[in-house]
Amino acid sequence: MSLTENQISEFNKHYNKGCSLQNGIILLDGYKPKSLGFFEKIKAKKALKSFEAALEIYPESWQSLFFIGKIYQRMREFEKSLSYIEKSITYESSNHVLFQEASLVAMHLNQIEKSIEFSEISIKISPENFALLGNHAINLLVAKKDDEAIKIIEKALSINPNDTYNLRIKKKIENVILKKEKRPTFKDAIG
Repeated sequence: MSLTENQISEFNKHYNKGCSLQNGIILLDGYKPKSLGFFEKIKAKKALKSFEAALEIYPESWQSLFFIGKIYQRMREFEKSLSYIEKSITYESSNHVLFQEASLVAMHLNQIEKSIEFSEISIKISPENFALLGNHAINLLVAKKDDEAIKIIEKALSINPNDTYNLRIKKKIENVILKKEKRPTFKDAIG
């Protein structure tokens, strides 16, 4: 799709405004967000409108689609969130973050197989990313795929043996296998 100079300028105006507004609303690094406050909700809705205006000009903007999905995720509207993130993936399939975030949203929806599928793709794209491997191992543990989970977490720890998050995941997997601990649900894993 080719855009005119005016369309590019208009798209950039809306996209940049959306990015500015969503600043502080969405975070991408293993963060457990608190509920949005009154003013954050207003900011989030304005950001959505800006990204939607950008999409009217350039519907294939995977970044706009992704940010809309992340905002809906933060608003706890997980069906809408996953829909937008999945659509962003149709335009950008080489960015592991999109699949990682889709996996997380699928967890919120308790869609086990979909979550595993997305986390599996994310590690195919970035096979040496020990954080992605840890996330995938948890997905496998929840899905009762213990042998795969232990192999994945061991690979993660071979890359970074001192990662405290993955060390905790390994201990959890071992305890579940030894029946010293109950198997986590997705809610436990994200909560």
